[in-house]
Amino acid sequence: MSHSLPKDITKVISRVRDRLLEIRVIGNCHTCKNLLFHVIILSMAKQKLSPKAKAAKKKRDLAFAKTFARKRKKAENQRKRRAAIKAGKDVRGKDYDHKDKKFKSVKANRGNDGKGTKKE
Repeated sequence: MSHSLPKDITKVISRVRDRLLEIRVIGNCHTCKNLLFHVIILSMAKQKLSPKAKAAKKKRDLAFAKTFARKRKKAENQRKRRAAIKAGKDVRGKDYDHKDKKFKSVKANRGNDGKGTKKE
């Protein structure tokens, strides 16, 4: 791949395996003179499901969203969000973490605080 790119390219956008990647040339290796790259995934591919699997997933997701616990958490989230906005707090881009009892960024509120979802 490094042989096909000229050395003066600083940024290349390409689609590889259904993922949009940003590839930046960061310099040359001091020993072999090959180009060095940073690769950043800009967007993940959407799940590719058959129509039957898509319908089944939709049914499962809806059933999970309608469980008593999920309805209770959603109502609690709405109450907390309205109260926080009324109190003048900025909660844009944040979700309420029911375990830690505070608003966190969407990113920080995923995956059980970095421990993974298997430990929940």
